[in-house]
Amino acid sequence: MSNQDFSLNGESPLSMSGIGDIPPQATSVPAAAPAAAVAAPQPCACPLAQVPANVWKELLRRPFRKRHPIIFWGFVVLLLAGVGVLGAVIGGNGLMGGQRMALVSVSGPIMDPEPTLEWIRKVERDPSVAGVLLRVDSPGGGAAASQELYNALSALAGKKPVAVSMGSLAASGGLMVSMAGSRIFANASTVTGSIGVRMDIPQLQGLLGKIGVGQETITTAPYKDAGSYMRPLSPEQREYFKKVLDDMHQQFVDIVANGRHMEHARAAALASGKIFTGREAVQLGLVDELGGQDSALAWLSAQCGVPAERKLLSRPKEGGWLPRGLKTMLGVDLRALGGLAANEPVFLYQF
Repeated sequence: MSNQDFSLNGESPLSMSGIGDIPPQATSVPAAAPAAAVAAPQPCACPLAQVPANVWKELLRRPFRKRHPIIFWGFVVLLLAGVGVLGAVIGGNGLMGGQRMALVSVSGPIMDPEPTLEWIRKVERDPSVAGVLLRVDSPGGGAAASQELYNALSALAGKKPVAVSMGSLAASGGLMVSMAGSRIFANASTVTGSIGVRMDIPQLQGLLGKIGVGQETITTAPYKDAGSYMRPLSPEQREYFKKVLDDMHQQFVDIVANGRHMEHARAAALASGKIFTGREAVQLGLVDELGGQDSALAWLSAQCGVPAERKLLSRPKEGGWLPRGLKTMLGVDLRALGGLAANEPVFLYQF
């Protein structure tokens, strides 16, 4: 048979030779084995899969901090630490905060200087503080307490410029602490001056005698009991205390003369105990110029190169709510009252 016959008839060689009668099953590829004949995969033996559903529900119901306490509290500690660092940076104690000015406030009677002294030391050590605004609104107070503040502020002024802003009252010990400033500002009506020292001795013998209370004292030296609140001063004791007061008075005069760079005789002439207005104080050389807190801040800003509008670094509030509340509402300082009510002589640089 030729190729032409194949193409004309359309029959394949197999059908022509009789092979085409072979059943289809004999020439087909063997079918795949049934699926049931192949071994089914075994389920994974995962421990979590063995946990009952009710247990899973209970676990998922518990908050994350109880399910993973170490992770939770570790994150809390890191978060708080980050907030603290950020606060220090923003507050000016870090590299990004830059330089700033600090506020030191002396207000009310000066009896317990330790909180203010501690703040002055911190300001002095802080490298981010370029200058200090000293706000004084005080009638003075204890002689030693006023001197402590003056000495600490003088040391501070030797390292950083200190601008003094006198408020309504900066007299006696309030004037003394102001003498440490690099430049002093006062309002025209500020009450200042009152350079001198006084001694208060409580006299309770009359009151105690009315209620039948007395006291006997045995001493080994004639002046050991001087200034007792149970008896008036003798002439000798009065003269004795007068010498002590004179020495304290001279210490005050020395501070004024050194602080204002004036002759000692001139400072002594001003130490009559009289008060002066701010305008008079400028004329007398006790104050540099008239102006309020803004004027003092502007001068300080020019000295240390810190913008005046930048927030001042202030001492954190402290103390209980009762002393702080009474001092705010009534102008009463319980620590000052305690010092004045003590049963011993009190030496005061106070108006």
